[in-house]
Order: sequence, then C-alpha cells, then structure tokens
Amino acid sequence: MFGIGTSELLLILLIALIVLGPKEIPKVARTLGRAMREFQRATDELRRTIDMEIENDERASTKPSENKAEEMKDEIKKEENKTSNSDLETKEKTPF
Repeated sequence: MFGIGTSELLLILLIALIVLGPKEIPKVARTLGRAMREFQRATDELRRTIDMEIENDERASTKPSENKAEEMKDEIKKEENKTSNSDLETKEKTPF
C-alpha cells in the first residue's frame, strides 16, 4: 500500500493520535474516506468517458471503410451485370 510498511504505518497512526487526539481521529478518517470515495467516482467517470470517446472514434473510423466496401460491392455487381448483358447480346447475335 503506497510503499508503506506495517511499522511505518503504525508510526504514522501513533503520531496522528498524539497530534489530533482520540476524539478527532474518527472525524478525520471519515473525511479522508469520503474524499477517497469521491476521487474514485471521479476517476471512474473519467475512465468511462474516455472509453466512450475511443469507441466513438473507432466507430467513426470504421464507417467510411464499410461504406467503401459497399461501394466496391455495388461496382462489382454493376460490372457483372454489364458482362452478363454483353454475353446475352453476343449469344443473341450468334446462331448457335
């Protein structure tokens, strides 16, 4: 936990007990707990926002490529129709 060992943590708690007194330590602990909780909520919200923005950017960047793929499919179908129409015309002209 933050690179603090057990003995160091006990020393910090002892100093806090001497400086603040036994009546103030629970109040300070509650205040620190609330602040830590609020900080965690803020970081979670920021993380969610960043993830949503990344996802939106990925969607936006893939849509043009999907549209290009659809356009290419349409062009291929048009070419196939042209070749099949020209094949039909050729077959109609030949007596075989």
